[in-house]
Amino acid sequence: MENLVKEIAAKFRIDDTRLLEVKPFGNGHINDTYRAVFSVDGENRQYIFQRINTHVFRKPELLMENIARVLDHSVGKLRCKPDCDRRCIHLIPTKDGRMFYLHGEECWRSYRFIDDARTYNILETENQAYHAAKAFGEFQMLLADLPGKRLHETIPNFHNTPSRYADFERAAHENPAGRAASCGPEIAFARKNCWVAPILLDFLNKGLIPERITHNDTKLNNVLLDNKTGEGLCVIDLDTVMPGLSLYDFGDLVRTSVSPAAEDETDLSKVQVRTNIFRPLVKGYLDGAQGCLNNKEIELLPFSGILITYEIGLRFLTDYLNGDTYFRVKYETHNLDRCRNQFTLVQRLMEKENEMNEIIKEFRK
Repeated sequence: MENLVKEIAAKFRIDDTRLLEVKPFGNGHINDTYRAVFSVDGENRQYIFQRINTHVFRKPELLMENIARVLDHSVGKLRCKPDCDRRCIHLIPTKDGRMFYLHGEECWRSYRFIDDARTYNILETENQAYHAAKAFGEFQMLLADLPGKRLHETIPNFHNTPSRYADFERAAHENPAGRAASCGPEIAFARKNCWVAPILLDFLNKGLIPERITHNDTKLNNVLLDNKTGEGLCVIDLDTVMPGLSLYDFGDLVRTSVSPAAEDETDLSKVQVRTNIFRPLVKGYLDGAQGCLNNKEIELLPFSGILITYEIGLRFLTDYLNGDTYFRVKYETHNLDRCRNQFTLVQRLMEKENEMNEIIKEFRK
């Protein structure tokens, strides 16, 4: 892999370099990511190289066009902020000026590595919750005035929950991997709770909530927090930035933050809803968004966590039924374990919905 990354790096504008080290980086489900350390003009500098999964992102040129537009606009608005170079990821262009490099059938890109910051898989403090949510809220605010045409939908119907439910029913009916008999309770849970699927799209179609430019994958580990101050610096992993709903973003943040358990934890007694974490998530997101959300969006913040957690559980179940064709798995029942975990969290969120609604009232006065 070191030789391959060295070959790829030679195509990007990283001059006078000597490759010192290459290691796999992060724990994403989709792309292959590597951190490379180079000696540049006598100094050690770090870069990220990613091989885009073109089975998932079938038109990487459109994906990269979205990312370049979003980053150009964000950089322009962040220039006056202190430490602005660390508040946005920076693409490294290829030597011929493109934002990605095609290596046979593989598509590669590179970013500058942001030092003295890290991501978290599980929130440890309320302060982290506030700053992570504020970073995602600021991301929403930064893109509220993005000029030009509508962004490309890099994965059509990505957060279209009724469409995801139809995919599940097809997989359950066709049973391509012969696994349906092993997940009867999960199939029953999905069907019992399918009523949540169309709710946000119904509000969108009625004009009560607007389409926005959204991240669409606001897992906790997609925001960098400063090692010293704990401040949310920078939102990363922009592959799914496209038209969407602010509630998709906040809902996924709830999904990945309020439970102290990892999403593949098999001891389901550990899957809980920490309302002491939910409150700073709301405050941080609203502080970051700086008034760009309407009243209906704010009212639906608690429900958004239920919807997105249900949707992700549904996707894990669908992938398990299909034979693990989308998400990376480490063992045969990995996707089923993820599904059980997420459906348990859906139940816990439903039980806490009234309490979360009361918290929202604190921010609507």
